[in-house]
Amino acid sequence: MPMLPAAPLLPPETAGPAAVRSRRGLALGLAAVLVAVVAGGGVGYAVLHGKDGRTDAKPAATPWTEPTPTATKAFGTRSGGSHYGSPRLLLLPIPGGYLPGPDVDEYGNDVALDAEQAQRLVKGDSRDMSAKERKELNEAVDSLHIESAGMRTYTQTGGGLVVQIRIVQMRNKQAARAETDYFTAFTKAMGVFRTGPKVKGYPKATCVLPPAEPGDALDEMTCQATEGDLMVTMTADGPRPLAKSDAVDLLRDQLDRIKDPGMTV
Repeated sequence: MPMLPAAPLLPPETAGPAAVRSRRGLALGLAAVLVAVVAGGGVGYAVLHGKDGRTDAKPAATPWTEPTPTATKAFGTRSGGSHYGSPRLLLLPIPGGYLPGPDVDEYGNDVALDAEQAQRLVKGDSRDMSAKERKELNEAVDSLHIESAGMRTYTQTGGGLVVQIRIVQMRNKQAARAETDYFTAFTKAMGVFRTGPKVKGYPKATCVLPPAEPGDALDEMTCQATEGDLMVTMTADGPRPLAKSDAVDLLRDQLDRIKDPGMTV
């Protein structure tokens, strides 16, 4: 398996334990995408299927149809689970009790990315990879047929909780569904992550926390879920004890929005 790239939740100039922990958490979110497909399935495939981690199989693209969306809705879900509308509309608006959060690297704190930009985001920084590993990474991400992405950050008023929600839209809905399964199996097989809370109404959503470090005043949680052709990753940072239930409430609201987003226009 090639080394997975990491992208920070907080701006590069943010130093100290918070920045280190945030980079580790987002790397975990990226692992959910990459471990399933890099090097022909690699560790993720072995975890789920008990194989030796080597296979030439790639996720097969689900046949793509283009039903006409309802003209009165700015965004919504088509038949079959594919979504339409700007990623900014699909993302959860800043709710009561929250303010816009910090910037995500050079992207800002509220961004919609086209297909090319979204692919670059998922591929991350591959400068430390060999040419072969970079080629495998590019082919793996290309097989997802990523169409767009959106990111938004939220800061809890007076609570210190910082949340990033990222959605990635991919034409390969079979791969989108598989990513949460890989994420769940991979983090469980590692045997080091703490289990996070369940997301009510979304039994396949998975939340995990990194190993507890004595004396560390900060904590982090990463969650992953899939709705149709959208893969949703949430990362929450804050002081211990982390407000996990508040973060999961945001994730549930986000999933409710893309489950039937037209109702909230």
